[in-house]
Amino acid sequence: MSDAVIKIQNLFKSFGKNAIFDDASLSIIEGCAFGLVGLNGSGKTTLIRLLLGLLRPNRGSINVLGFDPWRHRAEYFRRLGVILDHDGFAGNLTVAQNLKVFSAAKRMEWRHVEAYVNEFWRDTFIEDEFRNGKKKVKLLSRGQKVQCAICRAFLSWPAVYFLDEPLVALDVDASDHFYRLVKLAKEKGGTVLISSHQLQAIEDLCDTVGMLHNKRIDILKSHDEAAMPKPWFVRCAQGQNFGSVIEDICRFHPEYDNGAWRFSVVDPPAVVPKIVSALVAEGCEIQEVGPEPDDLKDRIRDHYRETRK
Repeated sequence: MSDAVIKIQNLFKSFGKNAIFDDASLSIIEGCAFGLVGLNGSGKTTLIRLLLGLLRPNRGSINVLGFDPWRHRAEYFRRLGVILDHDGFAGNLTVAQNLKVFSAAKRMEWRHVEAYVNEFWRDTFIEDEFRNGKKKVKLLSRGQKVQCAICRAFLSWPAVYFLDEPLVALDVDASDHFYRLVKLAKEKGGTVLISSHQLQAIEDLCDTVGMLHNKRIDILKSHDEAAMPKPWFVRCAQGQNFGSVIEDICRFHPEYDNGAWRFSVVDPPAVVPKIVSALVAEGCEIQEVGPEPDDLKDRIRDHYRETRK
């Protein structure tokens, strides 16, 4: 298993008498996309600011890539990609002028910035402004400014990303582009923490999901679930005589309910096609095949109900 690159242990943070975290701990492994969810005021942005060294813990420890964020080492910040509630660009400079500032801070040669924009921002607003734009950033729309923040965060493909509400005000194309960048970052070995109220994005992008609740970080979905059996169904008119066919392949006992066989599968891409082929060979008239819904909203609601007991 990959080593944890983000480690939080027994964290306590308060503002005056208002405790935000109390004995909170978290470990995120290399190459993982971690989704951070929670109610307004639960501490999502506070946690990211602690990870960035913008706030200091009252007690406990934070370690990212072997660094204590509060020590404010330049080499630490060069290895981060960050989106906060501000795009981070200087309003009186153009997109290209801003990127010159950030690339210099990252000790990145300008030719590599040009290659980055050319390869990963082709046919986007960013490429057009980078090549031809003379407009100051303060004159851009909100969605364009968010794209600037995303462009800056993925510049140089850093080791760790802290992304706070990165999809705010993005249109469909820009959102799709952000999805592609996150997946590329993971392929390159990056570790990504995404805080967002947009649960569909969290479900689509994140291997692990944690919820801030009662001053701690509770894991709703773990990285280990990838190896766990997943519920699937095959809808067909005939329920009889097909259970043994399914069980012989998936090795879990299926149940027939409301016009569908429901069963568990460890490796759906490999196993489900075999089940479908076997059922068809046995004369089963299949109407629909798919995974059972596993809605993050339901997990969050269930967790709140459990912790209230």
